[in-house]
Amino acid sequence: MAYSIGKFRHKVEIQSPVNSTDSGGGSARTWSTVSTVWGQVTPTTGSEAVKQGQLQETLSHQVVIRHTDNIGTNYRIKYNNRFLNIKHLRNVDERNRYIIMQCEEGVAT
Repeated sequence: MAYSIGKFRHKVEIQSPVNSTDSGGGSARTWSTVSTVWGQVTPTTGSEAVKQGQLQETLSHQVVIRHTDNIGTNYRIKYNNRFLNIKHLRNVDERNRYIIMQCEEGVAT
């Protein structure tokens, strides 16, 4: 499957989690930007559900970038001050050229 580089017009940040402990012995998760790349971000589906008496909305996205080895499903994508949690990664045709990521917005990690 080939992708046109011209469609990679969205600047996205790949962020990794950093867990640290505070002075009280608790832990906190912060995010560190690993790299900033150009990609193709496409909304795919949206849904809403009532959980614990509150309405929660989720929006799914497909993000396509050039292949990189330093990414995992515990990472997230920052796109236009929005955060997309990576749910699935797929190396297109196992050729190490492109990665398709299925992401969700609006869901806590």
